[in-house]
Amino acid sequence: MLPRSHCAPIVLFDIDGTVLTFDGPPPGPGRMSLERAMKELHAFERATDGIRVAGGTDRGLARAMLRRASVDDSDHAIERVITCYLGHLERILQTERYRPIGDVALAVRGLERRSAVVGLATGNVRQGARLKLESAGLAATFALDRGGYGCDAEPRAEILRKAVLRCTSAANAGAPVVVVGDTERDVQAGRAIGARVIGVARDEEARRELADAGADAIVEACGEALVHEVFG
Repeated sequence: MLPRSHCAPIVLFDIDGTVLTFDGPPPGPGRMSLERAMKELHAFERATDGIRVAGGTDRGLARAMLRRASVDDSDHAIERVITCYLGHLERILQTERYRPIGDVALAVRGLERRSAVVGLATGNVRQGARLKLESAGLAATFALDRGGYGCDAEPRAEILRKAVLRCTSAANAGAPVVVVGDTERDVQAGRAIGARVIGVARDEEARRELADAGADAIVEACGEALVHEVFG
């Protein structure tokens, strides 16, 4: 709960597992696109085996896959993987769709009605974020210019800092920050910038992870309960 004197927080949403998900059999579109990119560029299959994708950043995941394949992991090599990944993601999302987790649009409207500034803080590069949000029917819900992305930095805390900068104006300078995410990495990054963290957990395992990491509150999905946890 925010102190009552702080009436206009900045609320930053993660994307994967927080505002959208994929209901088909694994791998989902994102992981599948990463693996196809590595197969196309480096003839390396099952590139994400042993790599935790949830809570990762696109640049960090690309670097981990390149190292697993024992190939160059320079910035140029990472950019090649990401460009190839985006091409595969766009094609896959023509037939496979993400869906929102809960009523995301209602939650964002509820926050904005109470003067919150809503932004994104995601490990996806900006173009990947756009493709995924469009797939889930959430393109109009979030303004992409208010966000931090995996193309801004590899560490999630740096992505959050960039998102805060893009959501800050003279009118809300010094506003408290609330991070909404689904993994312990979101909690850790939120703590690193002094933010409150609200977890989104769709099962008991995710709830335990978030609780153990120290999330300030946990909800099952985006909706009215999330708005309540932000403002109390």
